[in-house]
Amino acid sequence: MNNDEAKLILANYTLEDAPLNDARFDEALLVAKEDPELMSWWERARDRDREIQGKLLQFEPPSDLKAALHASVEGVSKGKGRRRSFMKYLALATSLALAFNLYYKYGIDRSDEYTGPLVERAFNYSFDGPRLSYFNKDTTKITDWLEGQDFELPSELPKRFLAQKGIGCRPLNWSDSKVAIICIDAEVVYHLFIARGEEFEDLDLKRSFEFEPRKAGWTVSKWESGGHVFVLTAKASQENLESMLAEYRP
Repeated sequence: MNNDEAKLILANYTLEDAPLNDARFDEALLVAKEDPELMSWWERARDRDREIQGKLLQFEPPSDLKAALHASVEGVSKGKGRRRSFMKYLALATSLALAFNLYYKYGIDRSDEYTGPLVERAFNYSFDGPRLSYFNKDTTKITDWLEGQDFELPSELPKRFLAQKGIGCRPLNWSDSKVAIICIDAEVVYHLFIARGEEFEDLDLKRSFEFEPRKAGWTVSKWESGGHVFVLTAKASQENLESMLAEYRP
């Protein structure tokens, strides 16, 4: 397991205690123990997320919220002109319910907060270390899982990319129909982003591959095919990315 794959796994354990009898996590932790920079990143991420967790848990809704909601509902039903009060408390209750639902379901996760053009979002998310929803070494099971989440994958994906050892995937709320990220391990981690082209019409993409060097030795490739747009990122050279796309014709 390399550092990038270990980072993907450790990112899912900034709030939870270390899992028991989880060979994948144990291997990732061993990699971190041998790499001070990776261990320092994980410790900072845990401290930051647990600080936010603590602040959320300290928050207490107004003690009269339930009574106020009940009174407001009664007032609205009797036409007593309490709609403004009702809407105020309803908005507060809804916000609280949403915040705590997201917190308990996903923990501290900023994956959907990335903004800007798709290529920039994809690179920044890859560089920071994405969080994944599903892990599997078999890329066939990864694509099957995404389709099981009602994500429409294109009929053709790079076969050389899919022939590598899988890491995992995730649907991202970056568009109405979501954006999928698939990660594989081929000495370094490669991140493939897939989206519906109609939702990113501002992208000026060609059917042929375009490559852009990025900071710290990263490279980004982008293209379009069959109504989908693709972004492939990795801390690797253009030649390495081209090898992942060999024999694939968009």
